[in-house]
Amino acid sequence: MTSYLRPYIQESARIDEKSIDKYVLTIQYSLNGLSFTIFDETERKHLCLKHYTITDKDIPFSSLLTEIQERELWQIDDFNKVKLIIDDTHNTLIPKDFYSEESACKYLETLQIPSNNIATDYIGSICNIYSVDDDVAEVCKSHRGNIVIRHASTIFINKLINEFSERQAETRAFVNVKNNYFELAILDNDKLIFHNYFNFNTKEDFLYFILFTFEQLKIDNESIPLYFIGFIENNSSIINLCSRYIRNIRFINRDNNLKIAFELNSIPYYYHYTLYNSVSCE
Repeated sequence: MTSYLRPYIQESARIDEKSIDKYVLTIQYSLNGLSFTIFDETERKHLCLKHYTITDKDIPFSSLLTEIQERELWQIDDFNKVKLIIDDTHNTLIPKDFYSEESACKYLETLQIPSNNIATDYIGSICNIYSVDDDVAEVCKSHRGNIVIRHASTIFINKLINEFSERQAETRAFVNVKNNYFELAILDNDKLIFHNYFNFNTKEDFLYFILFTFEQLKIDNESIPLYFIGFIENNSSIINLCSRYIRNIRFINRDNNLKIAFELNSIPYYYHYTLYNSVSCE
């Protein structure tokens, strides 16, 4: 078998094969990597976290899914529930009051986003419209509707709103670092006031886009809390540079209600914030 996946993170507690029909499998798929967790609904605990880098970006999702199943010795249909998180930038947010299902295709075409298969998630009064790759759509159909699709930004934004709405009212910014781009969301208490993606090549690019956004929104970079999420180290050159201009930099902490098996604690929670919190964002 030709392998297109390179193991990067492989952490797991014991998986009871006899109880797999009580588990939830969540897969997060991007062009650069494929991650998954196995969640025990009875114990309300994540038991397994694995991440693979993809060696060939042109390989279809169906081939990657076949390889994962052969590596892990389970099948998609063995699980009680399966969630697939589409992690890309092919989406747009529309206020629900202005949303029209008949116009969904036009929303994406205006942004030059492929619109062969359109899906819509809901975040309170916001519609998140996104494109699903043909191969991904066919895989989901072949599994008798057992796979629920969500866009990564839906889970990211929804979790932030739920988590921070009960805290002291203030404006907060959140950076979700990906591979050569980042996602920036800004909340004013429980209201989303900004969301976008930015490609970057250098740490200076990274900082510029954040400061430019703050300037446009008239946000004081000396006082606003900026939370980092995603694949970034706390001593990275990006963090060091940002700290010179943005005083209040933090890494997001784990929700006390989220249970993770001991074996998974060696991996920083904020690396997989979206993946972990998919179970709380139906």
